[in-house]
Amino acid sequence: MQKETLKTQDWFVGREGDRATFLRRIGWADSTLEKVGEDCSFRRYFRLRRHNGETVILMEAVPDGSAIATPGHNLLDFVRLSAYLRALGLSAPAVYEVDEASGYLLLEDFGDLPFRQALTNGVDQGQLYALATDVLRYMGRHACESDIDLPDYYASHIHEGRRRVVDWTVPLMRRARNPDGLVEDYLSVWDGIEAGLPSVPKGFLHIDYHVENLMWIPERQDMHRCGILDFQGAMVGPLPYDLANLLEDARVDVPLDLRVEMLARFCEGMNAEEKEVFENWYRVLATQFHCRVMGQFIRLAVKDNKTGYLQYLPRLSSYLEAGLQHPVLSPLKAWFSENAIAFDGFHVTNLNNEVQAFIRSDAF
Repeated sequence: MQKETLKTQDWFVGREGDRATFLRRIGWADSTLEKVGEDCSFRRYFRLRRHNGETVILMEAVPDGSAIATPGHNLLDFVRLSAYLRALGLSAPAVYEVDEASGYLLLEDFGDLPFRQALTNGVDQGQLYALATDVLRYMGRHACESDIDLPDYYASHIHEGRRRVVDWTVPLMRRARNPDGLVEDYLSVWDGIEAGLPSVPKGFLHIDYHVENLMWIPERQDMHRCGILDFQGAMVGPLPYDLANLLEDARVDVPLDLRVEMLARFCEGMNAEEKEVFENWYRVLATQFHCRVMGQFIRLAVKDNKTGYLQYLPRLSSYLEAGLQHPVLSPLKAWFSENAIAFDGFHVTNLNNEVQAFIRSDAF
């Protein structure tokens, strides 16, 4: 474990030479370079600025095919999906230059206002979430799986990841290795829940649709005011998934009444039966999402020393506890109760000495 953590943490060290070579080749060697962010995969971003004020975004990432690349985060997928979304009339960034072998893309700059910052700046929350919901609904209706080759959600690491709450969170809660068969029992409960529901409506999924991957571009009109980022992991799958990602985001509080309003907005035009099916699947997919993300945040802290995401565990715990009250999830609620697993108030703010010792005991 230590060897892998060191390898991934240090990957970006010493990249200055490769970056300089790329910038010389594309004619941006004389620009200033400002780091503007990174995310939970091995990818980071810089704003390049010329003396005349022109700006672009440089994405620096682990090259496609690398052993440490994050699943679903290929550079060439970003390139082809950007072109596809733009052809649908949506605001995805134009791709100006590509160096797949070295891990570089040069992109259109959408500015400094992700939706999360726009909310902090006082932009109306209802306006932003209505826009994001409308864009999502538009993608679901106009993006066709026959147009572009996409992986299947149900065969993906995303769907498999619903087990991570048991793989990573439960051992940390109990300070003990999971007994044999616990994960398998947990997954069988989910299988039973899903088998008991009508088929879910399927379509194009962004997969990482939240307020830090949506850019507020107020000078544009209508849906073009929403810049869409981080879509390279797109799949074909259950349409309620992206809406759950947006409305029950680990990073921000979305008032319950606004969540209810946006769910109704997305379902406009459905008959009563269709709406009931969508809402039940929304609850299933939202809770599976929280189960995956909670475990993922702990995994990132353990394996890659990315502890900043641990601050979001209390919000995820609240989402989980609230979701388990829905009748469709009663079998899962009963399973957690039978196994004395409770999320109410669960949090880990840092990996203190006790936790580090437990991790080194190889219980994960």
